[in-house]
Amino acid sequence: MSRLPSRSAPAPVRLAYALLASAVTGLLLAGVAFPIVGGLGLTAKAGADEFLVLPAELQQTTLAQRSKILASDGSLLAILYRENRVLAELRFIPDLTRKAFIAVEDARFYAHHGIDYKGTLRAAVENSQAGSVTQGGSTLTQQYVKNALLQAASTKAGQNAAVEATLDRKLKEARYALAIEKELSKDEILERYLNIAYFGNGVYGVGTASNFYFGKPAKDLTLDEGALLAGIVQSPGRFDPVKARQDPKLMQRLLDRRNLVLRRMAAEGFITEDRRAQTAASTPQFKISPVLSGCENPAVQAPFFCDYVRRVLEETPVGEALGKTKEERQDRLLAGGLTIRTTLDPVVQKAVQTAADERVPRDDPYQAATAINSVEPGTGDVKAMAVNRFYSEQKKPGHTKVNLAIGGSSGMQAGSTFKPFVLTAALQQGLPLGLSLYSPNKYTSDVFLNYTEDGTERYTLSNAGDTDSGGGTYDMRTGTWNSVNTFYVQLAERVDLEAPASLAESLGVKQFKDGVPKDPLLRGGAFTLGVNEVSPLAMAGVYATYAARGLYCPPRVVTEVLDSKNQPIQLTQEPCKQVIEQGIADTVNSVLQGVVQKGTGTSAGIGRPAAGKTGSTNGSRAAWFAGYTPDLATTVWVGKPQPEDMKNVRINGRYYRQVYGGTLPAAIWRQAMQGALEGVPETRFEREDREVADGQEVEVPDVRGQPYDVAVDLLTAAGFGIRDGGRVAAAPVQRGDVAYTSPRAGRTVRTGATVTVYTSNGRERFVQPAPSAEAEPAAYVPPATAPQPTTETQAGPKGKGNGKGKG
Repeated sequence: MSRLPSRSAPAPVRLAYALLASAVTGLLLAGVAFPIVGGLGLTAKAGADEFLVLPAELQQTTLAQRSKILASDGSLLAILYRENRVLAELRFIPDLTRKAFIAVEDARFYAHHGIDYKGTLRAAVENSQAGSVTQGGSTLTQQYVKNALLQAASTKAGQNAAVEATLDRKLKEARYALAIEKELSKDEILERYLNIAYFGNGVYGVGTASNFYFGKPAKDLTLDEGALLAGIVQSPGRFDPVKARQDPKLMQRLLDRRNLVLRRMAAEGFITEDRRAQTAASTPQFKISPVLSGCENPAVQAPFFCDYVRRVLEETPVGEALGKTKEERQDRLLAGGLTIRTTLDPVVQKAVQTAADERVPRDDPYQAATAINSVEPGTGDVKAMAVNRFYSEQKKPGHTKVNLAIGGSSGMQAGSTFKPFVLTAALQQGLPLGLSLYSPNKYTSDVFLNYTEDGTERYTLSNAGDTDSGGGTYDMRTGTWNSVNTFYVQLAERVDLEAPASLAESLGVKQFKDGVPKDPLLRGGAFTLGVNEVSPLAMAGVYATYAARGLYCPPRVVTEVLDSKNQPIQLTQEPCKQVIEQGIADTVNSVLQGVVQKGTGTSAGIGRPAAGKTGSTNGSRAAWFAGYTPDLATTVWVGKPQPEDMKNVRINGRYYRQVYGGTLPAAIWRQAMQGALEGVPETRFEREDREVADGQEVEVPDVRGQPYDVAVDLLTAAGFGIRDGGRVAAAPVQRGDVAYTSPRAGRTVRTGATVTVYTSNGRERFVQPAPSAEAEPAAYVPPATAPQPTTETQAGPKGKGNGKGKG
């Protein structure tokens, strides 16, 4: 393969090669070069039509250009690019700027047919005489061909081949230049050239260069600025304005190059000599405006939201229209010139990020982390996503690229923010809010089991330290307001955990693994206490559903994607659906308002109607506040990236004996929501549904004569709680079978009521003589020693539990 001489080669050698190249180009123009250009892969029999066929990579018309991510108000969030390029139409490029490039790079551009043997010979002679390269030999068409082949190359070898200094490569360029001149007009070629040219500092295209170096669009370029840009393309590293501003010698070199362009323009008659002299005496007014690619750009105000936008478009069905594979979608994002419109509200984002950073500073010595998500009810639009970290791979405190707002890599235990799932399922099954249960500080379930290395054991749990731990009787309202664990596990025994777990999954909550929510939730007693590791964003979507009166809209971050021609790309978006009945949701909302008004979440009060739920896990390894108004739902998670008990800790200068959901997370939520809703009119919740709140009336089934276990299953399936009333004399009913219940069979009671079951001891009853045959036999009166609520036992479907959770 013939290699061209370097610039250090003797002048006669370079001149000889230039003359050879000139002769070959002349032959090419004459159409008689086919037999001699073996390196082009041609034969003497090849016709002119075959010779001028363009390769596929030169037939494509789309240049790689940068994509932009916009907020909901149209403001810029981030730029993504592989090549920093904004296409500029020729009609928006000033005439003198075009002529500057033509003058210095290819003065006979409008006269030749792709290659210019006269220009090549003249440039070779001038360069030889000058001892350096002062004038290019390739035409603009040839330069465009070289850059297009370079851009199309997908491998390093292909890129090297596109620029290697060989005669074969130059001849191939010449061949393609002739072919492309038959396909495109001169103005089309010039526009493509000006948009593909490299201007240094990662900048491609004259439009991008204008913005980068002068802070203005290409249409506003002056003669001085256009000439300077035209001078850069020959050697962007040698004529670098960024470096020249710091070094007078480099600046003089850059000005000399600009002035050469001006002289060439005057010589071609593009400008007068007076204007050349006046412009040459001027000093360029640079306004360097770098545009960094990606979410890690410090100028990006919502980097973790930006990160999630990319994930959604690259890795989920939403982005399927961008490509079949993740790699194809990434390429489209980085080179497709897309406009990505998102749901982010800059006002809400600022409020949320400020709350995160001020309450848990990034440089706080304890290095607690907080993640906040805000979702609009009724649309699922993610209005804000904040983490108190710099989005960076730097290995130092306060920096991470792990997106904690969506769950990191393995999700977070949700604590008692899961309790509304059980509350909702109970109401759906007709249980009344007034259902009262004695709830001791410590409770052992007969329904749920713990699975250990040694087998199984009955699931035992205690109330958390932020609740009334002395035990007492609670109903659904007070049990929720005070987040009483032992009340909620008993409530779960009545509804069976399949219902609340299925409800949670229908609201988009799944186990979060490997950075995505994908696995079904674990069932069992500890489900109620939030031991599943889930996504904070998914939980924001759940509470937005309650705010929207049961209408579930999957959290979304992208509303529209436009291609490089501003045409919409069809996205795959999951629609909203009514998952919870409005009356049920309204009733849950009424209960959760009490959490903020008089329960564990009073620190979250914002002076307008609000509802929510606190949550914490064992040892307060994580603490939550998930709250909402009818206008906005926001979840706050606080914890350590490497979980540890948050006990006896100091965060932002304040001491916490133990971090609960109602302490730091509630305070963060209050500040975030007050800022986010400033100026937004107050909206009130709908009132609770009285029929739902009062529950359904049902008849007590007749289980007399049934074995105790069978009777318990029947009553549990009907939604009743069970109390063992002990044994009574009831022969001929067999020992261990049910003698009677209280309330009696056939009585109408509220769903969820507790039914006391009395079993026979096999002995006959002693009947006291009575004055009237209608008197109640004494044997049917429950014994005075019947167990009190503290010793009640329940029975029902077996479930799993690991005992991790705390309310």
